[in-house]
Amino acid sequence: MVAPVPITQTRWPIFIALVVGLASLGIFWYVVLSDPKGEAVPASGGHYTEGVTRASERINPLFAGVNQTDADLASLIFSGLVRLGTDGTPQPDLAERWEITGNGQSYVFHLRQGVQWQDGEAFDADDVVFTYKTISAQGFKGDPALSQLMQGVIVSARDPLTVEFKLEQAYAPFLAYLTIGILPRHLLTKLDQNALFNAPFNLQPVGTGPYLLKSRSDDSVVLKPNPTYYLGPPHISLFELKSFADAGSLTAALRTGSIDGALLGPDVAAADLQFFRDDHRVTIHDLTSTSYFTIELDTRSALFSDKSVRRALLESIDRQLLIDSALAGRGEIIDAGIPKQSWAYAASDGVAFDAETAAAALDTAGWPVGGDGVRRKGDTALSFVLSTTNDRQRVAVAETIAFQWRKIGVDAQVQPLSAASFIDEHLLPRKFEAALVAIDPGPDPDPYPFWHSSQIAPPGRNLSDYSESRIDEALQRGRQTTDIARRKELYAQFEDYLIAATPALPLYAPTYTYVQTSRVQGFAASLLFEPASRFANVAAWFLETRVQ
Repeated sequence: MVAPVPITQTRWPIFIALVVGLASLGIFWYVVLSDPKGEAVPASGGHYTEGVTRASERINPLFAGVNQTDADLASLIFSGLVRLGTDGTPQPDLAERWEITGNGQSYVFHLRQGVQWQDGEAFDADDVVFTYKTISAQGFKGDPALSQLMQGVIVSARDPLTVEFKLEQAYAPFLAYLTIGILPRHLLTKLDQNALFNAPFNLQPVGTGPYLLKSRSDDSVVLKPNPTYYLGPPHISLFELKSFADAGSLTAALRTGSIDGALLGPDVAAADLQFFRDDHRVTIHDLTSTSYFTIELDTRSALFSDKSVRRALLESIDRQLLIDSALAGRGEIIDAGIPKQSWAYAASDGVAFDAETAAAALDTAGWPVGGDGVRRKGDTALSFVLSTTNDRQRVAVAETIAFQWRKIGVDAQVQPLSAASFIDEHLLPRKFEAALVAIDPGPDPDPYPFWHSSQIAPPGRNLSDYSESRIDEALQRGRQTTDIARRKELYAQFEDYLIAATPALPLYAPTYTYVQTSRVQGFAASLLFEPASRFANVAAWFLETRVQ
């Protein structure tokens, strides 16, 4: 009979092997982590879910203007000839380069070689021509502004990789509008405008962008990487947009961590905003919109014909206090409508808050304070109606401004109106005294539509009916030169002229808060030309890493 081996003897080899194994593992990781070559790099993988407040309807870049979720998805699935850099500068996308000739009337684009549609077909110049001819065709059911842009423009394919746009006259902002996603001609060429608007393609889109459709349900669209994407497949393996009934439901899901990200608008509750700023699980990105708010004044009125009065009204508004109190700090002061992050911005001496100086200026202009606390010039009181939409936040902004004005003897009564009434019955027919207005300049900062004298008559958008020859000249020349440095110089001149005249009272550009799980890396902040601009570098985002 063989004597049993003591238990202590059988465990010693196992124990020794375990110690050796752990030591080897420790040495391995020490070498990896101490070796510069063993750095963590983005890896493929992960599932990212972003919340939105509207279900998708037509995932087609030509029809995405009325549904922000459709616009988000179109930016992920499709790509345009150009894209906008973080400051709005046009950058190569499907076009790898271009030339502008003929005094700014000819744009020739050279397309990338080897680009494929997500169904494997080759992309070429005919797809570009088809897309833009669809936009310009009679009966187009997309954004009328897109159709108007293309009126009189001749688009042709010089060869399979070269496209030319011929304009009737020079229009420097044209390039920034060519970010619209290109459609596949081989799938849609036989459809008329009605058929295209209702095509099954809009629910099963095929693009050339970084992601392609994986699945779609009533409240969710799931995307997967496009393996043939010309800039390289994105890192995140599943990218989902999940829709919620309203902003409150979306915010609640973000609070609990059941979604990974969401873009919160300027009207998010201050308590929610503070919650996310204190939450270590998420990263906050503050993104400035290119749209902005201003108070338009009827400069034809006796109240506002004097620029010293207009300047005093602006000077008496504490815009930073306005942003902090009415907007929970979510805004950036603007002086002439061009945000500081834009390529077109030029630092200038704006109008600083100084209520005492404003009051003194009104005294000098012949508007002393009467016994009732309201300023008067003869029998005319410095009293007027400040119109705005009945949006809760806009009314709060207007009320805050009216309160500040009352401190210097200016009487402004806030008039909340429905959006339709505000626009159709007051703004467009110029039937207002003062109006709190949101201005959206589009992807290019061109101020021409809002300040050139030719835009005074409706449907022009020079709402203050202000005319200044120097402003006209700067804006006209800014539209005619494609030299971006020269355009910036001209817009700097425009800003100086506008600030000196103060025909309107510029207030702020709203700030959006993009909340994302801290697991997301690689995000690059950009100006928000539209909410979908947050996805500008989505192919570089990643959730997982590997050691190389």
